Amino acid sequence: MKRIILIFFLLISIGFTSCNSKNKTILTVKANQVNPKELDRFIQNQIDSLNVAGLSIAIIRNNKIVYNNAFGFKNLATKEKCDPETLFEACSLSKPVFAYFVILQVKKGVINLDKPLYEYLLNADLAADERYKKITARMVLCHTSGLPNWRKQNDGELKLLFDPGTKFGYSGEGYQYLKDVLKHLLNVDDKGLNELFLEEVAEPLNITTMEYTWRDEFFLSKAYGHRNGEPTQNGPKFLKKGKNEFGAAYSLHTTSKDYAKFLIHMMNPKSENEEIIEEMLSLQEDIPNEDGEWHRSIAFPIKQVDNSLRYFHSGNNGDFRAYCQFYKNKGYGLVMFSNSDNFFSSNCAQNILEYLDDKWFYV
Repeated sequence: MKRIILIFFLLISIGFTSCNSKNKTILTVKANQVNPKELDRFIQNQIDSLNVAGLSIAIIRNNKIVYNNAFGFKNLATKEKCDPETLFEACSLSKPVFAYFVILQVKKGVINLDKPLYEYLLNADLAADERYKKITARMVLCHTSGLPNWRKQNDGELKLLFDPGTKFGYSGEGYQYLKDVLKHLLNVDDKGLNELFLEEVAEPLNITTMEYTWRDEFFLSKAYGHRNGEPTQNGPKFLKKGKNEFGAAYSLHTTSKDYAKFLIHMMNPKSENEEIIEEMLSLQEDIPNEDGEWHRSIAFPIKQVDNSLRYFHSGNNGDFRAYCQFYKNKGYGLVMFSNSDNFFSSNCAQNILEYLDDKWFYV
C-alpha cells in the first residue's frame, strides 16, 4: 500500500514538473514557444561564432521578467565571464530613463516642458545665436532642439544647426543642456542630481543598480568595453578633468534586469504614475519627426509592427552597444547590453531578435 501511495505521489510530482517546464517556455511576439535552454544555446553560438565579447539580456512577458542571462566575457584577455549582475554602459538608453526623471520634475512643478530653457538657465555657449532661446525641454526630449549630437563634430563649437522646433536632429548636447537646467533648478551638482535620481526613480522601482555618476566599486562588477576584439576599459572614461559627470545622454550604468524593471514600469506603471507615463509615450504629433519615420514619443522612437506599437531605443558608446524595445499593449519587452563594438554590425542583435520572431529596427 505504501508503495502504491509513493508511486502515486511520484506521478503527481512528475506531472507537476512537466506543467512547470511548459510554463517556463518563452512566448515570442507571434505566440510561438521558445525553450530557454534552446535560447541559451542559440545566443551562445551567436556570441562565439560572431566574436562578440559579452552580452546581458532580459526578456519581459506579461509585464514580468521571464528570462535573464549573460554570455561571453567581461574581458576577453582575462576570460572573466559575464553574469547577470555584470554592469554595462546603457549608452543612449540613458536618454529614456532621464526623460522619465524629467517628467517627474514636471509633475512636481519644477520645470515646464514648453517653457524656453533659457528662462531657467542661460547658455553661454549659445548666447551669440538668439534662436537658442526658442529651445524647450520638449524639443530636447524629442530631438528637435537644433543642437548637434556632439559639439566635437563641429570642431568643439556648440552651435545651432537649424531653427529649434523646425526639424528632427538627434542631439546628446540637448540632453546635457537640459541636465544643467535641472541642476540649476534643483540646486545640486552632478552627483547630487544622481542622488535625487536614485531617490525618485531607482528606489521606487526596486532597481538595485542604475546610476549616472561613477562609483569606484563599479570597477569590480563592470564589463570592459571592446574594440576590434581588444579590451579597452571598465572605468570612468567619461570623467572630464576630474569631474564626475552626470551624462544624461550616455553615462547610465546598470544591468539588463534592472533596465527591464524600468521598461515594465513604462508598460504597467504604478497608479500614481499612469498619467505621466501616458504623456511620455504619446505620439508627439506637433513635433517634426525623422524623415520616413513615425512621430516619436517623449522618451522613445516608435514603430508600427503589425497591429502594435513598438517603443524602442538603441545605444552606441563606441566600445559598448545597447538595445531595448517593448510593446505596451502586450506587456512584452527586451533589453540587450553588449560590451562589444560589433554587436550590431555582426548582426548578433538582429539574429537574437529574429529568433524571437520579431523584426529588427536600429536607430
